[in-house]
Amino acid sequence: MDPHRISVKLYLDDPAGLDAEAVVPPFHRYIREDLVVGTPIDVARYAHVVNGPGILIIGHQLDYAIDYGEGRVGISVTRKRDAGGAFAEQVRDLAGEAARLSLLLQGEDGIGDAARVGTGEALVTILDRYEAPNDDETLVRVDPALRDVFEPLSECATVHAVRVGTSREPFAARVAITSPRPLEHWAEGSAALAR
Repeated sequence: MDPHRISVKLYLDDPAGLDAEAVVPPFHRYIREDLVVGTPIDVARYAHVVNGPGILIIGHQLDYAIDYGEGRVGISVTRKRDAGGAFAEQVRDLAGEAARLSLLLQGEDGIGDAARVGTGEALVTILDRYEAPNDDETLVRVDPALRDVFEPLSECATVHAVRVGTSREPFAARVAITSPRPLEHWAEGSAALAR
């Protein structure tokens, strides 16, 4: 399996606390100051779409989003192009980028802790349906890689992944992490990727 289009979403601790429009000016600044990985293009607003993508930094390689999908607010990072590397490495990078974006937003006046994501749960989605149909066989194939990524982010290395959605949707696995490490630990590897 060699998927190229992968997304990782970390959920906000306080979903009601974040005003999505408040992230628009920082998102524009992150593009100008080259604080996001890849080639960012623009900021798009879809907050009016129920359970939609929310507010995004659209990029050539990656999209960063305040994501309202599944009716749960979180920060997601989606890889749209082949970055090379193994699946586990790509998921690790995306989880780190989501954590790093949370930390950046927490440093913004008027946002602060409202952008804090929890580290006890993540949603990993593979958007390449040919490579990864949404079935139990795909979960069996990706489970070792998910453990390789998320066990080091847990104090007690206990990780449980379950498949979510239907066969008509892209493959997605909800990963529960017991005793997760602090958010800063998640972002450490990602900081080196940022320019």
